[in-house]
Amino acid sequence: MKHVSSSRVAAAAAVVLAAGTAVSASSSAAADTPPPAAGISVGDTHIDLYGDPGNLDLTVAEPTATDAYIRLEFSGGGNRLRITDDAGTVLPIAVSAGENPTLTLGKEDSDHNGIPGAPLPAGTTHLHVSAQAPIPGPIYVSARVLNGADDTMIAHSGPYAGGEILVSEPKVSTTWYTPDGAPMPAASPPAIATGNTQAVTVMVATQDGLSVAGGTATRLTLHASMLAAAGYTVEELATGLHVGYSPDGTSYASEPWTLDPDGSLSVQVPLRPWTGNGMSTESFHLTADWGLPAGRLWIHFQTIGGDGRPYAESTRGVDLTADSIPAGERATLYGRDSAGVLWQHQATPIASRPGTFAPRTRVGTGWNIYNMITALGPLKADGTGDLVARDSSGALWYYRGTGNSQAPLARRIRVGTGWTIYDRIVGAGDITGDGHPDLLARDATGVLWYYRGTGNSQAPFANRIRVGTGWTIYDRIVGAGDITGDGHPDLLARDSSGVLWYYPGTGNPAAPYAGRVRISGGWHGYTSIVGIGDMTGNGHPDLVARDSAGTFWYYRGTGNPAAPYAGRTLAGGGMNIYNTLL
Repeated sequence: MKHVSSSRVAAAAAVVLAAGTAVSASSSAAADTPPPAAGISVGDTHIDLYGDPGNLDLTVAEPTATDAYIRLEFSGGGNRLRITDDAGTVLPIAVSAGENPTLTLGKEDSDHNGIPGAPLPAGTTHLHVSAQAPIPGPIYVSARVLNGADDTMIAHSGPYAGGEILVSEPKVSTTWYTPDGAPMPAASPPAIATGNTQAVTVMVATQDGLSVAGGTATRLTLHASMLAAAGYTVEELATGLHVGYSPDGTSYASEPWTLDPDGSLSVQVPLRPWTGNGMSTESFHLTADWGLPAGRLWIHFQTIGGDGRPYAESTRGVDLTADSIPAGERATLYGRDSAGVLWQHQATPIASRPGTFAPRTRVGTGWNIYNMITALGPLKADGTGDLVARDSSGALWYYRGTGNSQAPLARRIRVGTGWTIYDRIVGAGDITGDGHPDLLARDATGVLWYYRGTGNSQAPFANRIRVGTGWTIYDRIVGAGDITGDGHPDLLARDSSGVLWYYPGTGNPAAPYAGRVRISGGWHGYTSIVGIGDMTGNGHPDLVARDSAGTFWYYRGTGNPAAPYAGRTLAGGGMNIYNTLL
């Protein structure tokens, strides 16, 4: 550590300037000769963070003619200093909102004449300064001599004319990287799309500037005040925002949040030894679950020593966005063309474009052997969701979802024969709530039958149960998902006059549906109606319909049983290339 040289002390004998006392000079002017206006200067000092105090020299060049006192003003970080006089008395630093910290010296009326302060003699005072917390940059000190009678300025040291306090400490800097490894400009907070499986990476680089026993560790903190200002709860971020840590930027391990006593959330990774003067880097992944509200977080990065003290810090912003719907929350539409090719149209991942689809991808060929295909429940963009298909011989085949969006269907499994007795086969979703999707089938007499899912891929359905009669009045029967929000999947049916009805699910396998509820008329113009599931990730299943021109329309699910769908919006065109949609 470097201290100010003794040669910088004025030729006059050093003078102690303590709180409550006036400056006394080693020599003074004659009492009948008014002294000229004082000049004042502040020396520089270089100290170690948490180290021994260094001298901050304060020199009055000429005595004052009037009662006066001194005020020091510190640039940012001055409130983190500890300043004492030669007697070891701590001199209080005042902090006011919106103003720089200040320290007032010699304002007490020591000569008892009713005027604050006393005539200041010429001379130098050694104040003793140490750092009590990390300081992001140099602190500049300016000094003023103020008239005790009216607080007018007699002299000042001038802006940045000396008075630099430099604290030796490690510096921490943070750099954000996009998923493809490109650094982001410091002025642009990165965006983390909630539900995105590719994390935004932050690299924390610590410049080693002094030896710290036990090494250092990086701490990330979401302060309670910031959480409240941004509108987040502790529970939301503790469970929905995930931190992965890597000491070398390759393999990342999950690090849990800790709830601090003041209501903040923090993650502190293990200590790492110092490597001498140089740079030590660590990397973090930040990922956010789908469902976290959009907003800006301010993350406080600190370098914590083995002694428990913070040695460096940096605060950086990050934006959470809700505009990227994860694949597991998005429905997908399957279409079979005249050549027997099965295609999938995934709902777009962009939440601000509801009811639209990403470009189609090919699933497989040979699907023209089937005269009926139905999804057992919602088919999703992550490759989950099962379906069944009936061939011309009446055999029913089961295709299990793989969870691979590139190859979403496993090899088929034969369920059984004799399914030609049915003119409608409809995937009903999980009617009973046991975790297995169920199947409905209508025979030629209008009886509707229910097949409970077993969860056994070799025998996926139990024996049929009779639901009811009279279902020949409907030309479309569609599994709708839970459009009422009660936890039970519902059923749509369109009659010959074009009225669309829904049957609320009950969860009772003996009577799976309550009495029908009218939605609206005018649905006779559609050649296909598909209960596609949730396209937007809002938790409500949606509906799509194709008209005779091949135009595709989107109906957003509302979750309101009285009006389960919002008005239609255009979803696309050219859908007449498909003879089957599911």
